[in-house]
Amino acid sequence: MRGGACPRTVAVERGRSLARVLLAVLLVAGLAAPTAAQPALQARAFALVEARTGQVLAHRQAHTPWPPASTTKVLTALLVAESLQPQDVVTVSPRAAAQRSGAALGLRAGERRRVEELFYAMLLASANDAAVALAEAAAGSVEAFVERMNARAVQLGARNTHFTNPHGLYDPRHRSTAYDLAQIARAALRNPWVAKAVATREYELTSGAIPRRLVNRNRLLFTYPGANGVKTGWLVESGPCLVASAQREGRTLIAVVLDSPQVFREAARLLDFGFTAYELRVLARPGQPVGRVRLPGGEDLQATVAEELAWAVPRTAQVGLRVRWDPGLKAPVGAGQRVGWAEVRVDGREELRVPAVAVRAVPPRGRWEELWRRVVESVGGR
Repeated sequence: MRGGACPRTVAVERGRSLARVLLAVLLVAGLAAPTAAQPALQARAFALVEARTGQVLAHRQAHTPWPPASTTKVLTALLVAESLQPQDVVTVSPRAAAQRSGAALGLRAGERRRVEELFYAMLLASANDAAVALAEAAAGSVEAFVERMNARAVQLGARNTHFTNPHGLYDPRHRSTAYDLAQIARAALRNPWVAKAVATREYELTSGAIPRRLVNRNRLLFTYPGANGVKTGWLVESGPCLVASAQREGRTLIAVVLDSPQVFREAARLLDFGFTAYELRVLARPGQPVGRVRLPGGEDLQATVAEELAWAVPRTAQVGLRVRWDPGLKAPVGAGQRVGWAEVRVDGREELRVPAVAVRAVPPRGRWEELWRRVVESVGGR
């Protein structure tokens, strides 16, 4: 901590860190029990996630590893967007030019392409050679880029994911899960460049020998109201896969469907379920009191939350928020200091617990006030 940091700032930041850690733990733990009855799908595995909170609203086999095919490119896109600029120019390597399996632009060794064009080709047309060229430009080599992919996957909570390439072509060691891909997509959609690209229906390639129009392979962008991403995938070994997202009324849902005979229809059913059965409620905002307690000596302590607290709940649910105070609380208490836990209860069941912090400081009692309190307590005890 630097010398200029004030105690209140430090306390609030500690509260935010605690909230993030605890949220991650509780969300994973809550995977086994969706609150509302979920749709029956033919997909081998699926997960429906509230993008803002990370809540899993529906799932089956969501932690089972599976070949993710080209949905791999969502993480590739995120790392590229964080490493390169759209106007940067990439010289295509022999390795990238030799990547002709599956979808490809047909890049030639030595040709120069803007990062933006390769980026859109990778996400809309699923070009594998573009993915290799971008990985090399971002990290120096495919191997170094893959190391970064796996490190970032762990950082994002995708702990059952292991990638061996940036494009998703089959490798028995290349695996992810419905849950992990949803967490990766949550992070990717927070990047403006990625979010814009995956929502793009068509893109014009103007460089190269012949100009080309790329059409996004994600059919939901053309058929599903509010659809804004993310990525298709298909291999013989994986079956049809899709990471889909849509936005309505200010909230975004992410549906991951793996190995489905009707991948677009089933992703749409998941999204419909999430938007119809659940609503996102803001339960508390920083500074807004969520509880009050009387400290020894008579001082009032008010609690709030360190960050805005939102939670997706069934539309008919009864939702409550209560504070569990830390034992032994007494003045002084600093503003922003953690004083307990704010519990979210949905239909009587605890679903979430985040740190509760003091709204404002409670100073220590003066010496004469303390002396008088002891006298009163002593007299009252006789």
